Amino acid sequence: KVDLGTDDPVEIGKIIRGWLADYLSMGPVVAMVLEGNRAVEVVRKIVGATTPYSANPGTIRGDFSTDSPELANLEKRALFNLIHASDSPKEAEREIRFFFREDEFVNYT
Repeated sequence: KVDLGTDDPVEIGKIIRGWLADYLSMGPVVAMVLEGNRAVEVVRKIVGATTPYSANPGTIRGDFSTDSPELANLEKRALFNLIHASDSPKEAEREIRFFFREDEFVNYT
């Protein structure tokens, strides 16, 4: 367990949010939308388990990260899990609207 200097859930949330902001600003971020039959399910299989050390080889996280929550907490930083994938079609719709305008989509069919 990491001592964050508080037991207040709101304050802990602010600390973690700061860690995430630091992580996201370490380098370039590429946002994209993939669509297709069962797209969310397929992308999650390609990405791998949220915790990199649990991700199978052949997945993005399994091949390119070995980070763990324990190490991230010890170093007081976000978990370096490399990639985000929506966990449901509903969440995907919300996140797509956050990052993109309707006129930014290209239909390749």
